[in-house]
Amino acid sequence: MKGTVRLAVVSVLCLLLFGTCTFFLRNLIFGGVKATYEEAEPNYSEYNDQWISYEVIACLGCYAEGTESYNFIPTGHEYYYMVWMVDGSVMPLSVSKKADREYLDALTDATYDYVDGKTDMIEMEPRTFLGTVKTQESEANQYYREALTYLEISEADGWVVRNVLLDCTKTRASYILLCGGVMMIPVIGIAVTIVTAKKEKRKRDNPTMDYLPH
Repeated sequence: MKGTVRLAVVSVLCLLLFGTCTFFLRNLIFGGVKATYEEAEPNYSEYNDQWISYEVIACLGCYAEGTESYNFIPTGHEYYYMVWMVDGSVMPLSVSKKADREYLDALTDATYDYVDGKTDMIEMEPRTFLGTVKTQESEANQYYREALTYLEISEADGWVVRNVLLDCTKTRASYILLCGGVMMIPVIGIAVTIVTAKKEKRKRDNPTMDYLPH
């Protein structure tokens, strides 16, 4: 009886935990693109945990590298790039996938070839990035400021400097896997509860088994 009650409690907790995780991440798991970066940036807090897109056409380089984490748990590395926007302003963007880094590094070279007059245009196709908007962490923001100073980019000189980060380090699949990982915790709990309940039942049915090696 105790084992059955324990199993029922764990099952309920399992459903509650999975439901809570899915509820809070529902926009990132099931939702589509909510807005472009230009639309979301002025009031970015209204777009928490929603997909935002931006078509990158030029890049001024990587200014920082950090550790990607979720709820203080390290999950990988992230790289911060300064993007030169179509309206002439600059914005921060972070990525983690190797393919994204290689594209942005190549785009940086193509951008400076254009700036230095080596080419008449940026000779790379634009790419649309998908992510979420948020403020930069203090250390990354410091490096962003230092990069702006190094490149002599300032609002005093007529530049528009955007500070809201487009975080492209995660994908829809990563959030689905996150929910799956959360789900595995109570599933393991259920499995342990079932095994424990069976052992207790065997002991009750066969008291002499207590004297046998396990």
